[in-house]
Amino acid sequence: MIQWVDRAFRNTFFLRAILLITSVGLLSFFAVLERIDAVIYDQISTIQHYSPDDDIVIVAIDEESIKTLGRWPWSRSVHAELIKRLESIGNPAVAFDLIFSEPQDNNPDADHSLASAIASHGRVILPVVPVDDKNRDYVYLVEPLPIYRQHAQLGHVDIELDSDGIARRVFLTAGIEEPEWPAFALVLAASTHQYTINSMNSFSDDNVKFWGRWVRSHEVLIPYVGKTGSFQQVSYAQVLLDDRVLVSLRNKFILVGMTATGIGTRFATPVSPLNRQPMSGVEWHANVLSMLLHNRAILPISHYLISLISVAWVLAILFLFSIFSRNITMPLLLVLIGCGLCAIWIVLRFLHIWFPPGAALVGTIAIYPLLNWQRINEYMRSLFVAKAGSNAALESVGDGVITTDAHNHIIYMNKGAERILGVALEQAQGVSLLKLMKLSKIHDSVIFNELIDSEIPLPISGIDTIQCYLKTSSGEKRAVRITRRMLRDEHEALMGFLFALADITDTIELTKQVAYQASYDTLTNLPNRALLLTRFKEMTSLPEKYGKIIAVFFVSLDNFKKINDALGHRAGDELIRMVSQRLNSIISNTNFLARWGGDEFVLLFSDLHDKDRASQRAQETLDLIEHQFLLHGQEVFVTVSIGISFFSKDGNDNEVVLERASTAMHRIKNEGGNSFGFYSMESSVAWTRDRLKLEKELRIALNSGHLQVLYQPIVDVYQQNIVRMEALVRWPHPTRGYLSPSEFIPLAESIGLMEQLGKEVLKIACLAAHKLIQVGKPIHVSVNVHPHQLLHGNFLPALSRVLTETGLPATSLILEITESAVVSDMARASVILQQIKTLGALIALDDFGTGYSSLTLLRELPIDILKIDKSFIRALDQNINDLTITQAIIGLGVNLGLMIVAEGVESDRQARILLENHCYLQQGYFFSRPVPYESILQLVNEADLSNLASIKQLCAIVNLK
Repeated sequence: MIQWVDRAFRNTFFLRAILLITSVGLLSFFAVLERIDAVIYDQISTIQHYSPDDDIVIVAIDEESIKTLGRWPWSRSVHAELIKRLESIGNPAVAFDLIFSEPQDNNPDADHSLASAIASHGRVILPVVPVDDKNRDYVYLVEPLPIYRQHAQLGHVDIELDSDGIARRVFLTAGIEEPEWPAFALVLAASTHQYTINSMNSFSDDNVKFWGRWVRSHEVLIPYVGKTGSFQQVSYAQVLLDDRVLVSLRNKFILVGMTATGIGTRFATPVSPLNRQPMSGVEWHANVLSMLLHNRAILPISHYLISLISVAWVLAILFLFSIFSRNITMPLLLVLIGCGLCAIWIVLRFLHIWFPPGAALVGTIAIYPLLNWQRINEYMRSLFVAKAGSNAALESVGDGVITTDAHNHIIYMNKGAERILGVALEQAQGVSLLKLMKLSKIHDSVIFNELIDSEIPLPISGIDTIQCYLKTSSGEKRAVRITRRMLRDEHEALMGFLFALADITDTIELTKQVAYQASYDTLTNLPNRALLLTRFKEMTSLPEKYGKIIAVFFVSLDNFKKINDALGHRAGDELIRMVSQRLNSIISNTNFLARWGGDEFVLLFSDLHDKDRASQRAQETLDLIEHQFLLHGQEVFVTVSIGISFFSKDGNDNEVVLERASTAMHRIKNEGGNSFGFYSMESSVAWTRDRLKLEKELRIALNSGHLQVLYQPIVDVYQQNIVRMEALVRWPHPTRGYLSPSEFIPLAESIGLMEQLGKEVLKIACLAAHKLIQVGKPIHVSVNVHPHQLLHGNFLPALSRVLTETGLPATSLILEITESAVVSDMARASVILQQIKTLGALIALDDFGTGYSSLTLLRELPIDILKIDKSFIRALDQNINDLTITQAIIGLGVNLGLMIVAEGVESDRQARILLENHCYLQQGYFFSRPVPYESILQLVNEADLSNLASIKQLCAIVNLK
């Protein structure tokens, strides 16, 4: 039977040849392989690179120009000025890839200015653009205003994109109903008199159709000069402002267009892969212009001629091999294909003609099975015999066996695999094994990788084995051992995979049961202490999954012993189980609950990042446990004590954080229980010793004058000089390093040293300000006043004494207060501040805008200065809300006659925005960090402010000087 089939196919050779030739003709005529032809053209056309024309220059509307000339669109008077400057150097022609189809409503004179410049130049080229009407089957024409058309030359900018979205061709003429408009670049090329375009300068509204069917003609393919950015580009602003750049454009072809990011249209071209950049429209026109100037236009041939050449190509090869040999080899065919591609490149390079070879190449490859049918048939027969034998052997194997191709698509599986997967071979054949095998991880399996969409969870090697769960089509979950072997051909190329599946459900379940008992509490079925420590370590090592802050709740039943004594240990065990169930009800997937031991539980929360949320959850836990329990018919009420700590706020070691939560829990239990509390250093004996030591060191430093007062300048940016300075205290600790106020002020508050500390800082600051007055630099000094110092101390006499001892005039002193210093006793604060004002000192309200009674303070208190809090300045140039609030504070202060100081200025952008909004007094790292007295003296002594060069730079930017 097989021999009869062979003889029949040999006798039908000519019939198969005719079928091949017909297919090639149809494929080429109807451009079925257009995508293949496009890829071949892109590769061949980019082999030859041309040198960019020195005579073609792109005047780019780029980011630099927009930054210099302002936001786009610009006034048309700017374009008029550009044309006048080009005219002044005898520019032969300039093409604007810009559409001036609408009048400039905000400046009609600009339109007339541009029209006058176009008329004066005489060789300005403007685009006309066809636009599809979405509601009709025709296009309409968008063209420049009549005052521009009257003296400009017009050309169409219709850019044809192929089906793959790449711009390979251009139509040199196109128009409504008839091709009457020359291409944009063609009009520019004609300015050299190398081209003649009929009626190029005489388009009138009477002759031109403005809607209808868009007709194209004179199609050519574009040989691109090179990758995007090959042509010389100069910035629009440079041409407008730099005479040297302008002179360099003499006798050049000028194209003006958009290159700024996000503005203008960009296209993919055959050369885009060279630097992965699309091409701007103006550069595309530059490539067309270069093509026209050098006569490099590539002519496509008609479909009829393509079909004829493709058929002749295949016929010639088929004829040669039918005469000399019927056993053609694939390498020889590949050589012929390579020769054909070389011939196509030569024709493209030297004759500028493009022949799409896709159909001819496919036909050439099809010659191989046509002439080697007998050999292929014999191979298929031997393959069938081998497959039948291997299938018989595989069916006798008890385990599952699956073969796939290199992309894991199922080719074959035996009965054992059908039984394990629950799917017949007919249903699975050709299906991706990834979709068919729904795998999940076996607990504690260290060799299983997470399954992803593109691969089986096995490393790439010769033979690999994993153990995992497999969900069958019936929903049953089975544990399996999967072994994979790679199948390679004689050249070691990967052909596919062989998978062996063994059902190990019974073994895995036994192993899992043993592992479960080692990790879970037998009474509550909750994770035990060992598993808790493991999971805690996992949560802290994967902050991107669980969060950077982990809240630890250490929960213990209050007076649990009374339950065991009154109702017995069995009832106590039942109560523990019931409590664990209630605690488990508040745990989400990303949190964790474990039994620590006895009547103690530990909860780990990854979604409680602050004390407020933790307090809310802790109160919910207390309320949940307070509800009655029913034990053997007896109503029982219990409470719990909860200690809370945070990783890593309370420590970076897991066990330390757990111990600190336990410490907080025991403190709550000792205070009566039925409550919760946070770990604090006061609850730790070790920290108490440390606190006592730090307190002693602070007293010694204060009494010995070891605290350091630094000064941060407050700059009048408009005047470019330092007008004030703020005194800031620091503690250079001998072992702990440089301590900021936030690290020792709370300690000073708690041990009653704030009044002494404030008085010392005030005295040192006043001495420094007096020294500056003596050297002829009267700089006001600003000193922070602590609430306790202001309201609860003998502040006024102390202030008068310091001013007398230091000799500093009160008018040179500014006292800074915060809202928290006065809101508790507004009446007393108002009296004290009025007395301070009587002395002559100024009052500044620090951190304005962050409190809840700011406007009341402005109304009730004698405030002279508002200091805008740095939290609003930090994102001033990024957050519109911060900018709006800052503007409101400045406006409020100005209307109330108050001075405004902005704190925390860290960049020239922030300083410039504040300056533009009339906030002249500024303070922050942008100008200077807090420095010792010697450094502040050096700053104010330098007349040229060389140490504050950034201020000069800022003022130069805003043109204040």
